[in-house]
Amino acid sequence: MDYSEYMRVVAVADFTTTVQAPNNLTVKITNNSKNAKTIQWDFGDGSPASSETEPTHTYSEPGVYTIALNIQSATGFESTKSLDVTVTPVDVIPVVNFAYEQEGSDPLKIKFTNQSQDGITFLWNFGDESATSTDESPTHVFPVTGKYAVTLTATSTTGNDNARIIHIRVPKLTEPEKLDIVNPSFELDPKDSYVITGWDPVVNNYPGSPGWGGFFIAEIPKTGTRCLLFWTPSVDSGNGHTHELAYQGSVTQTIGGLEDGKYSFRAWVYSKDMEGMSLLANGGGEDIIKEVGTNDGYTQLSLDFEVVGGVAKIGFLMNRPEDIGDNWSPVFQVDDAELWILPQ
Repeated sequence: MDYSEYMRVVAVADFTTTVQAPNNLTVKITNNSKNAKTIQWDFGDGSPASSETEPTHTYSEPGVYTIALNIQSATGFESTKSLDVTVTPVDVIPVVNFAYEQEGSDPLKIKFTNQSQDGITFLWNFGDESATSTDESPTHVFPVTGKYAVTLTATSTTGNDNARIIHIRVPKLTEPEKLDIVNPSFELDPKDSYVITGWDPVVNNYPGSPGWGGFFIAEIPKTGTRCLLFWTPSVDSGNGHTHELAYQGSVTQTIGGLEDGKYSFRAWVYSKDMEGMSLLANGGGEDIIKEVGTNDGYTQLSLDFEVVGGVAKIGFLMNRPEDIGDNWSPVFQVDDAELWILPQ
């Protein structure tokens, strides 16, 4: 008696799919089939078939694809299954950055090094009306010495663009250079004036303050005839200064058209018993502050910071959020403020 028809091995095709991060274009297949001797996968995108047991497949474009599995058992029994899978990539936003340096002996020949992340194509605009470049890290010869706004635009695998503009100097700076700022010595205002030419005073008296404290112009300079003075209010409105009160204020100046890079904000400061007073700088991120402390006369203090985006804010901050003490005569005076750009 022939029992062969009762000995057939039955194949059962079965699988599940998982779309994988971070690009969401890759599909991991888990094979749950039974009694498979031969396996064939069709991923539905025209790519070659696969005979792997549990393949992982990456699609080149987003969309809906039909994955089909065909298996056969040892006795030739065939089973198929198909599933639709949707792949939708997460937007990839490039992070754009680059460095630059002189190449060779030509001071106008600049090598750019692309430091961007998640970009696959790039477009450079050198800011000198020359042709753009699609090289990843180009070398460019500028027509004349000067300052240029160089723009790098990067495009990701998902078609998202991001750009960064860096203001550069050609050739690169080799020595610190002092820049012009408005009214650095506070010479343009009369004594006791709250109008500080070229600077932006911001005042916030805390509750309980009599309101006459703050920054103003005085005649106790290091050089010239004027300086910046901060005076804090006190309990005694008759100026007995028996107890200082909480107070906050600042004087700042915003400067545009700067090249990106490292800077130093410097000022001559005379500070005595003056808690909460700081130099302040911001080159495109968070404020950077440096407490001035106490000295016995005018001392030049400096605060180093970095400019990203061509704009910087410099100035002086008074931050006394609480009643601080009973110093009779605190002093804070500033003269001859300076802004220096440093070699990169």
